[in-house]
Amino acid sequence: MRGAVCVNGAAVHYRRAGEPGAPVVILLHGSPESASALYGVAGALADRFDVIGLDTPGNGLSAPLDLPDPDADDYARSLLAFMDVMGIERAGLYGFHTGAGTAMSAALLAPERIAALALDGYAVWTPQERADLLARYCVVHAPVWDGTHLARIWLRLEEQLIFFPWNTPRLDARMNLALTPLAVRLRRLRDWLTAWESYPAPYRAAFKRDGHIGPDRTRVPTLLGAMARDPLSTHLPRLSATSKAVQVARWGEDREGALSEIASHLAAHPGAAATTTKPETDPELLASLARPASRLGWSPDEHGGFLLKLWRDLRLEIIAAAPGQTALDAALDPLTLQARVTAAIQAETGL
Repeated sequence: MRGAVCVNGAAVHYRRAGEPGAPVVILLHGSPESASALYGVAGALADRFDVIGLDTPGNGLSAPLDLPDPDADDYARSLLAFMDVMGIERAGLYGFHTGAGTAMSAALLAPERIAALALDGYAVWTPQERADLLARYCVVHAPVWDGTHLARIWLRLEEQLIFFPWNTPRLDARMNLALTPLAVRLRRLRDWLTAWESYPAPYRAAFKRDGHIGPDRTRVPTLLGAMARDPLSTHLPRLSATSKAVQVARWGEDREGALSEIASHLAAHPGAAATTTKPETDPELLASLARPASRLGWSPDEHGGFLLKLWRDLRLEIIAAAPGQTALDAALDPLTLQARVTAAIQAETGL
């Protein structure tokens, strides 16, 4: 099920699955994605937990934090406020990449609220990496009249599946990843377009965070690991010290085994059940977060050319139907056109 609640005056969108009344596990996705990226993790946990995946602020359908340059602690405080609204006194946390840093920050801020941590890819940046990522990694492509910015976005997302960092085309940055299905790439594009200019803030918070802080001192039972294909697997040896509460795992290529170990860890240190399984969700708030618009005559392709076709077709329809110059100017505004492209992709992928 999907829901939306207001946290500190801003909308937070979430997905919920599993067993009502069971201990709560909250899933925190990486950037710039949404909770839908963690369907596989939710499926592995749903038989024994009340699983809640939220779109973290500024990602998916959740509003960004009203702060000029938030850090990981700010996202952690927002998570704790979300738990308050949802009636969750104590929960297990699963975090992937950006979400792993937020989870660790939450455990340091309020260890009494966090039953266990399962961190799947945890960043420990060097000073040089941090400076470079903050300076060059996040790029917002301003919409232009001919839609060519969409091609740049598609290629940017493709490059992220080849190199890490994406803007470092070197052999030592090349990843050995299997071909990503087109449906998954389209979902990532949807998340990117939906978040739009809000997407850099969560990334910057993750880049600014010092990964040495947390594993060296946390009292929360922590399973910290990475898959062999994860570029952050090379960060595990960078941990200079870990507390007795931290277990470091190297999962190799066995994803099912990793999910089983994560589930067992969270089950060994369960959180509490939510005080209500039905927090008040404002239907109007949920409906206002996105307005998908189904559209015929297009389908995704491997090279992203469908985006330029979709943009062109929408533009020509607007020109043909415009009742006057004022209406034409408004409809051809690149941001307005982009909203229509985003709505079509949201309808195709679902929310």
